[in-house]
This record gives sequence, structure tokens and C-alpha cells, in this order.
Amino acid sequence: MSKVAGFVVRSSKFRHVFGKSVKKEEHYENVQSNASAPDSNLLDCSSKYFAVPWRGGGGPFVVWPLSKPGRLPQDVPLCTGHNGAVMDLHFSPFCDELVASGSDDTTTRIWKIPVGGLTEDMEEPQATLTGHHKKVILVRWNPVADSVLSTVSFDNTIKIWDAEKAAERSCFSDFTDAIQSFEWNYNGSRYATYCKDKVVRIIDPRNNKVTNQSTGHQGTKGARFSWLGDRPMFCTIGFSKQSERQIFFWDERDTSKSLSEVQIDIASGTLLPFFDSDTSLLYLAGKGDTNIRYFEIEDADPFQYYLAQFLGKDPQRGVGYVPKRGLDVLNCEITRFLRLSQTHIEPVSFSVPRKGDQFQSDIYPDTFAGRPSLKCEDWFKGANAAPMMMSMNPADGGTFRAVVKGSSQGVDMAAGGVPGGAA
Repeated sequence: MSKVAGFVVRSSKFRHVFGKSVKKEEHYENVQSNASAPDSNLLDCSSKYFAVPWRGGGGPFVVWPLSKPGRLPQDVPLCTGHNGAVMDLHFSPFCDELVASGSDDTTTRIWKIPVGGLTEDMEEPQATLTGHHKKVILVRWNPVADSVLSTVSFDNTIKIWDAEKAAERSCFSDFTDAIQSFEWNYNGSRYATYCKDKVVRIIDPRNNKVTNQSTGHQGTKGARFSWLGDRPMFCTIGFSKQSERQIFFWDERDTSKSLSEVQIDIASGTLLPFFDSDTSLLYLAGKGDTNIRYFEIEDADPFQYYLAQFLGKDPQRGVGYVPKRGLDVLNCEITRFLRLSQTHIEPVSFSVPRKGDQFQSDIYPDTFAGRPSLKCEDWFKGANAAPMMMSMNPADGGTFRAVVKGSSQGVDMAAGGVPGGAA
């Protein structure tokens, strides 16, 4: 064990993970996104598409197939229903073609994209959610329950919706300052926020109560929150008073004091966290940076082990995370990001160097299956369930791991198996 640049380094099967940009011809060119949303990642991905705000009046955005790299057409089909700039986009975890958009016009809209992508402009969304009094800055689907959507607004409220019925089901407004970050936990039973008042709040959305809170970073710049999978831990990423970028690790059960504090560097861009619960790797991509750092997370002190970083050429304005179902497992790809720059989108692939073309089960545990474990109404009534999982082994195609009363069992969906809790 040794120290590199202030971080602890150790032996690990992910120690030699490396990131590399794909070939130039596999980039997405002629990207015309001039959006500015400090609290958003700007770019979001499903396993088949990416979505990004586009230049033009009325708040248009593009949904484009990942399978079509190259130069986007000048008259690319747009989603054009908003009356103000799009501030955030988020694909449904259960449907690659369903995307939510939050806008400066105070509304959230739900769009169902045709399979294969748009061939003409889409003006009418599937649903429009109204009720906020200021711009909607973040939209996030629940990771377990179907059609449960959260919206975060500059009016300092968070609303939870039944998106299928376009019905508001709850509203939390006990905030003293602007909300900068929002994240559902692993099983979608709680969410956490980080606000401009430097307070982290963990909230039970069905009782509308703060269950825990703590004071985070002392800097005045924006901060982010990230759960660390199903462990009772989370991290916050922010700034010190001296503008040092930091990671704080916390025990959810006792937030009176952080478990560990790591100083990263001195820079002005907000760090965007992406946690892969399958591998316990935490990726940090700074807005305006050219690099993506990654760490391995563990349950014991020092909680993080710095691995390495990807170094690109162009500064990133936003970053999107491609779901595991879209990865090349036979080439040991464990993560893929899309980096939004000024004029193009660059895919970056992270892989574990292995010989041969056989499936490597030790680096591919079961992953999120992209199917709901709960119906919307059951969730609102208080039901909880773990995410449904699936094997990443191509030889196991069609087999999902449905969670039933806390245990996992193989279910052959092709033979009519029903996800636990979603019958």
C-alpha cells in the first residue's frame, strides 16, 4: 500500500481500470447546445439514446440514438414543447424512450420518443406537470417504483408525482435556501438534498419528514450528494472556504461528524459524482475539467482508494452515464460516459484489462435490470423493494433476479415470470 498525490492506493481487481476515448468517427459532432444549468449534468443517457438541451428559442432539446455516431444533421428533430430553456433531463430507468424535462417555464414534461428515435419535431408531450412557481432545475425518476417522479424547483420545493396520471402526490417545502443537489437512495425509499445553506437533509418522501441532517462543506460554491449503493453511507462533494474541492464521507446512521474528509485539488468547477454500485467505483467529473477521476469505495477507513484518472483534450460542460445494459462486456467494459464539449459529444469507455474474449464474472455482478419492482400506487402506500437485478452474462439472456421479500431468485421473464412486487 502506498500514497499517490495524497490518495491511498492498494491492490485491487479494479486497480488497472483505464479510460479511453473512442475513435473520432464514433463521436457525435455538430452538437449545438448552449445551455447553462449549474445544478444539472446537462446530458443524460438511457441504454439507447442521449438527450441534451439544444440551441434555439422555446427550450428545445435533442434525443439521439447512441447507435448513430457522426455528424448530427443541421435540421435534427427536436422536442419543442417548452416555453423556456430546458434546465434538466432524465430518462426513465424502466423505459429507454421515456424522458422527463424540467424547464425555466416552471413546468415538467414527459416525452415518449418513438422506438428508433425522432424523425420529425415533437411538440406535444405525453404529460405536462404544473404546480411550481419558479423554474424546475432538477428532475429524477424513482429507481424502483414505476412512474414516480421528483421535481426540484427554484421555489425551494420538491414535488413527488404520479407521472402516468400527471398528479402531484406530495410536496416538501421546509428548505431555507436553494436546493443544489437531489438523489434517491438505492431502493427509492428516501431521498437526500444538498442546499445552498450547506445542510444535507435526508427525507422520507411519504411522511414528508427530515429523518437526518448534517452540515457539509464550508465553501460557498455548489455542492453535490451521492449515495454509495445499498451501504448506509453517502458522500458529499463540495468546496472548502479556500476553494479546495473536497469529498466528505458520512455514516447515514450518525451524521454528527463526517467519517473522512479528502482534499482533491483547487479548481472552480463543480464535481459531478457518478457511483457504480456494481463495482463500488466512484467517478468524479468536474465541469470545465478535462479529466474524470475514479476511486474504489469500501466500508472501512479510509473509505476511498484513489485508482487513476482519464485525461481528455476538451473541457467538459456536462457528463452523461450510460446504463450497464449498454456496455460491451466481452471486451471488459465496465463503465461508459458521454462528455459534452462545446461542439461535440465524446464517448469515454472504462475497461478492465483482461486477456481473452470470455465473460469475466468477477467484474460483472448482477446489475440493475431496467424493470420496476413496485407499482406506483404501492410505493405511495409505503411499500419498499430492492431494485430488480439481471445477469450481465450474454449466456444468461432473459434471466432476471426478482426480489421477493428481501431474497433474490432467478426468474425467466421469457417464460412468464413476474417481477417481485410488480405483478
